[in-house]
Amino acid sequence: MGRKSSFKKYINYTVFAAFLFFGYKYFVGDHYQKPNDPFRDTSRDHPKNIQPEKMSGKTQDKEDKPVLGKDELERPEQVDARVKPDDARAKIDVGEIPKNVGLEKEPLDAVDQEQKKLFEKPIENRPVLSTNKPRAEKHGPEGNPFLNEVIDWELEEEMIKRRAKFFAAVKAKEEQINEGDDMNLSEPHDDITFVTAGSHSTFYATIQFIYSVQYFYPRSTIAIYDIGLTSDEKAFIKSLCNTVLASMLLKLWPENLYKIRHRIWRPFLLQFALVRFGHCVYVEPGRFIYRQIIKDYLEQSRVHGLVVGGKQMQHSSYFVTNPHMYTFLITDERKLKNTPHFEMSLIILHNTRRVHHFFMRYLTSCATEEYCISPPGAQPKCETYLGGKKYGGCHRYDESAINLILNKWHHYSPKEYLMNDLITRFYDGTDMTKKVKVCNKKEEV
Repeated sequence: MGRKSSFKKYINYTVFAAFLFFGYKYFVGDHYQKPNDPFRDTSRDHPKNIQPEKMSGKTQDKEDKPVLGKDELERPEQVDARVKPDDARAKIDVGEIPKNVGLEKEPLDAVDQEQKKLFEKPIENRPVLSTNKPRAEKHGPEGNPFLNEVIDWELEEEMIKRRAKFFAAVKAKEEQINEGDDMNLSEPHDDITFVTAGSHSTFYATIQFIYSVQYFYPRSTIAIYDIGLTSDEKAFIKSLCNTVLASMLLKLWPENLYKIRHRIWRPFLLQFALVRFGHCVYVEPGRFIYRQIIKDYLEQSRVHGLVVGGKQMQHSSYFVTNPHMYTFLITDERKLKNTPHFEMSLIILHNTRRVHHFFMRYLTSCATEEYCISPPGAQPKCETYLGGKKYGGCHRYDESAINLILNKWHHYSPKEYLMNDLITRFYDGTDMTKKVKVCNKKEEV
């Protein structure tokens, strides 16, 4: 009896060991890269196997530590317990776009003329509301209108006006959608354009992104949207194979939107990329592609025309969204409290009527309405963590808007639009300027 039990235990251990081995090979190994893979250039080093090279004036930590921005470090530890303070690395800043970016006197091409329509109508600046009118006594912490038992009637009146303009803009972009239209798409992989944004502070990360796409998908176009590159950096990027340097048309932005440009540039980039390229894989700045398994993500994106790669947080979007945003983006707050917030690291978009009708028209309309994307009182720093189903006094701007719009569209079912990001990785400090493929005359940087 004992011998039989021991033999059975041995079999169980053997099966478990085999499961671990093949699981490791599947998730970590390069089983999906066959020697005859037409997308693989075997003469070049795999992006994740290249050892970081020392760069003057830069100090890099270990490869696997996550890159954290200031906003993330200020979040409560209970929100994201996976990160320890000692593991935080310096922020890859993509927010401070210089005012003179895009102000060169260059003629607008046909694509720019099409994109210009987003800014043709003047947008009013946020008015200075009078403080002379009598108000009821406050009964909450100073400066937090959602913990006060008073109503700011001037703000409410302004919200009503802006809400009417917002829904008029949304209505004007409405598409005629029939059930089943633009679903289950099919397009060649070569039509997919890989898109990201580049700034001076993310230049080396941008080059690593370009290298990784050239390595895995050498036939695909790469688009880099300029949000603060120097002249030399732009010249170098233009010299790279299959790479296009695109403009964010900052010279057309109204002053009030320009002031919050570091909060709202993603919606405009997504709109510009859709108009210009049709089928896009947008990757967050500071990340690069390290696995050639995008097929599953493309298949999921074809169902509705969009899929997001990222991760779900321990808190809901309700915790990190200023309640004034609900004035513009209609939300079932009860369902939102029970739906985890996601942080986006990539998004695949197809230029279809369904995507424009259910997603882009709301996102671009919100981005061009200051009170929607950056409501009064909005700020990134969260207060004491009160649980994911309570408001934390902070706001995630375009990220909050994307969460709200996608959840409304898909009835608060993340499985319809969200996949865990197993494709991209944070910039690891490698200088790829000597390894990236150059097709035109190379400029020194």
